[in-house]
Amino acid sequence: MSRLYLAVAIAAGLAAVGLAAARAASSPSAGALPPDAAAFSQQWPAFNLDLANTRATTASRIDSTNVASLKPTWRFKLTGEGAFGTFASTPIVLGRTIFLQDLASNVYALDRSTGAVEWKHLFKRPSVGPNGVAYGYDKLFGATDTSAFALDPTNGHLLWSRKLTRNAKEGIDMAPAVFNDTVLVSTIPGNAKSFYAGNGDGIVYALDAQTGKTKWTFNTISDGAMLWGNAKVNSGGGLWYPPAIDASGRVFLAVANPAPFPGTKKYPNGTSRPGPDLYSDSLVALDGSTGRLLWYRQVVSHDVRDYDLQDSPVIATIPLNGVPTEVVFAAGKMGRVYAFTAADGKQLWQRPVGTHLNDTGLLPARKETLVLPGALGGVETPMAYDGHSLYVPVVNLGFSYTASSSKPAGKTGLAGGTGELVALSPATGSVQWRRRFPSSVYGAATVSNDVVFTSTLNGKIYALSTRDGSTLWSAQAPAGVNGFAAIDGDNLLVGAGAPGSPAKHPTNELIAYSIG
Repeated sequence: MSRLYLAVAIAAGLAAVGLAAARAASSPSAGALPPDAAAFSQQWPAFNLDLANTRATTASRIDSTNVASLKPTWRFKLTGEGAFGTFASTPIVLGRTIFLQDLASNVYALDRSTGAVEWKHLFKRPSVGPNGVAYGYDKLFGATDTSAFALDPTNGHLLWSRKLTRNAKEGIDMAPAVFNDTVLVSTIPGNAKSFYAGNGDGIVYALDAQTGKTKWTFNTISDGAMLWGNAKVNSGGGLWYPPAIDASGRVFLAVANPAPFPGTKKYPNGTSRPGPDLYSDSLVALDGSTGRLLWYRQVVSHDVRDYDLQDSPVIATIPLNGVPTEVVFAAGKMGRVYAFTAADGKQLWQRPVGTHLNDTGLLPARKETLVLPGALGGVETPMAYDGHSLYVPVVNLGFSYTASSSKPAGKTGLAGGTGELVALSPATGSVQWRRRFPSSVYGAATVSNDVVFTSTLNGKIYALSTRDGSTLWSAQAPAGVNGFAAIDGDNLLVGAGAPGSPAKHPTNELIAYSIG
């Protein structure tokens, strides 16, 4: 299809996804969104907007001068239940259509203007989440708890499905990344019925976008099926969120934790897996064409607290000694943010965020110890980067640990946590400003011009000034929020589908807010 035709199609809005296939004549470049997805770069064409995972747009009209006029324009009811509510992802927007996946793995195409359903594909497979869909090469990609799939974006018909899990101890909970005719997705050691049981492995699969056939794999467990010497007991690794892909075709994986954690009565403090447990809690750089390991940096060795480095890495170019240098930011449940050079993984800085208490070293055998961040705290959800600041959502939630047990501290469980949004300097990691919230920030960070959005487990949505973190607008969603906002033109899209809303009768919905 010619570039001229593509330009005309974009100008016409590509009715209902009429993408059918806005594909450039030349081959896609490594590290770039597929051409037909990139055609909608002024909207929200990917989970984190782009393959650098910036979650920051300047294409929207929403800014500090008009954000206070945001009002709901339509609502779409969410019904598919999973382990953490009905929705924990982010929608994508292409032309006149919004695509999303709920926590029962069901996929919906909605009219961008009204929220009306254009089609739906009901998998009815509960997911731990966050899950989500990706677009490219005329297909809509996603995963259930066991299988990656491709759908026809015009009608939702299944084009191919590929089972990736090896056994009932594994699952899939991430949105795929799509680049260079490749769909990248990872298994994890768990699903809605079983989590971190023995013999659960996190394996990254690069699949052919047209057929679903495997191009290459990378096992995030360094000794593969051996699982650090005890496959009956141990598990770990895998990805929660999409990786980052740069213009050189490098893929940056943020790998989850090892298990059991903190250990068992027979194997306290993770003694069933002695050593560092590579590549858990590591940033791993691969050659995107072959899956060859380029370098890795482990940030927590022999993790016993469930401190995944799971957040989507963010790629940026910053001046180092006057030289523009590509760097990768990474963060996770250990409550720390890291900056590495993309070429060789040299660590530039690290910055603790949130509250820290008893978060290093081995754990006591019997006496319960309060640890912050706990297993569901730290940096749980995606950061955003606008070229000036790195915006980091933080959960302060304590857990009580022994060498063989862990549980949320206090009677309120998840609802007992507090939150922060922290703006860091990309060059040094220094704190530029910090906002604190009475509820946990599971809503990621999303930037539109000089406004950064986030949301909390109690259903509060905030628009803050990127300059100083002051509140510009807020709204109460009809349910708790652990999904991530998307920006599309004059619209803010927020999915409210988590437990934790103060409302007596919460309603799970995707809400479109528009500026007046």
